[in-house]
Amino acid sequence: MSGESDDILFDEVTYREPQRLRRPDRDRGYACLAYGTPGPEDLAIFIDRQTVDAIERHALSDTTVELGGIVLGRECVDEETGRPFVWISEAIEAKHFENTQASFTYTHDSWGEITRERDQSHPELDIVGWYHTHPNFGIFLSGHDVFIQQHFFGQPLQVAYVVDPIRQTRGFFQWRAGDLRQVEGYYVVAPRQHRMALARTVDELEGVPNPEAGGGLGALSPRLEAELIAMLNRPQSASSTVDRGQSAAVFSLLGMVVGVLGVALALWIATLTGQVREQTRALTGLRAELYRANEDADVGQAAERVRAKEQALDALLGEVRVGDSDERFLDVYTRLHAERDRAVAEAALVEQVGLDLVSKDRQLSQLGRRLEAQGRALARLEEVEEEAARLKAANALLAEQLEFPGLEGGARPAAGGAGALPRKYAIAWYSAVAGWAVAVLLGLGMVALVARTLPTPVHEPGPAPPPGRGHAPDAPHRIE
Repeated sequence: MSGESDDILFDEVTYREPQRLRRPDRDRGYACLAYGTPGPEDLAIFIDRQTVDAIERHALSDTTVELGGIVLGRECVDEETGRPFVWISEAIEAKHFENTQASFTYTHDSWGEITRERDQSHPELDIVGWYHTHPNFGIFLSGHDVFIQQHFFGQPLQVAYVVDPIRQTRGFFQWRAGDLRQVEGYYVVAPRQHRMALARTVDELEGVPNPEAGGGLGALSPRLEAELIAMLNRPQSASSTVDRGQSAAVFSLLGMVVGVLGVALALWIATLTGQVREQTRALTGLRAELYRANEDADVGQAAERVRAKEQALDALLGEVRVGDSDERFLDVYTRLHAERDRAVAEAALVEQVGLDLVSKDRQLSQLGRRLEAQGRALARLEEVEEEAARLKAANALLAEQLEFPGLEGGARPAAGGAGALPRKYAIAWYSAVAGWAVAVLLGLGMVALVARTLPTPVHEPGPAPPPGRGHAPDAPHRIE
């Protein structure tokens, strides 16, 4: 600020009484997250998420000079506790102002435009303070800032908001005991359905990385958007010698990498070509061998056919003499052809019989295995029958020894022997019960005798307890 701001004249300013409202952090319709840690003596300051985002974007739009504006909202009183709080819901940028790298000055035009915009867009809101930036200077109020706060925002609930867009710090200042003090923290507010966006905004304010942030341009944080805009608007300058050297080094490195990859690719292609050539030669040799084998097979089949024809002709000529008639030759040929057909049929029959025999042999083998398994099962059954017979004999013997009626193979009990063993068991059980009863009675008697022989404790008289403290723990009680 400069001293020229002392000459700014304001219209008549009216202030509303603080409104009784429920604090947003007690309203289930809103989500609140704290930036910093609000202290017990701090004024509770609530600022909407979108307003914080707008101020951050304005601060990052130009970090070479100071920027500023005003904040609108409500000065409130908590309806439950009666303590005041401030709820900031809008911000208006100052467009006509004088600023340098270390100062920000309102002008008549800037204040008039702010007033007109407030009256047109947000007439229901009050001016609850102002904001400005300190690029790389930190969070504090200079003498000019204090002057503005004292003369233009001097109400008890009006605040000042300072943002350092380079160091990524920010903070509110409040009136406390006639002095401006920085609060230790404040609250960022959003409707409950936007609590995910609220969490991302607070993480960005506190410098917490958010790997899930993504999407279109609207999803970019204010800082990323400002850096992108600055990069796009950065003027193109001529490349310097250092830039050319760096570019040459980069292109040289890329050329080396491309060359190495090209050599490796050429070696791989050469190796692959050699392998294909070897496989082609192997396939050619295999094709030649198959051709020779087929030719040999054809020659062998032709030789067999020739030999068969020669044998048939020899057999035919062996029975035909020179001078025989054609009928004779035809009869011999017919007979030999019929014999050949019979031989072929017999050979087919023999082959079929052989196949049938092989099938029967396989069936006989399976039947033999099944008979063998049945034989083992029968042997096991005989063993079980023998074991059952032994158990039956043992049961009969046991019944005879115990003289219990009803067991198979058991003899009828002799006269006077029925129930002799159960009677013995009953006598033994009663004797055991009587023994235990006598032992218990003797034990109780011993306990009573020992108790009578113990000495009786004698209480010795002691000093009387002090008055007001009650009886001593071991003193006998007396009834008066």
